[in-house]
Amino acid sequence: MTLEEFRDLAGLQDFRVRLVFSDGQVVIAKLLSISTDLDDSRHVIYEDVEWSSPPIPDAEGKVFYAPGEELCSCIACVAD
Repeated sequence: MTLEEFRDLAGLQDFRVRLVFSDGQVVIAKLLSISTDLDDSRHVIYEDVEWSSPPIPDAEGKVFYAPGEELCSCIACVAD
């Protein structure tokens, strides 16, 4: 994902999303923040994990951080 594509994901903040990471982890959660630093390092913060593969033990009520460089895709999810 290019830096521009990553920055465009800021429009999904506060929405329920499906995150796919380079290690194969898939997470459905609320996206809190997509940000970059002055050195263009990337950051992803999410909470309210509804589902994850592999499962995240004791995810309820926790906030998670992931390096944005590991994010392969992020798409909005619609409620069932």
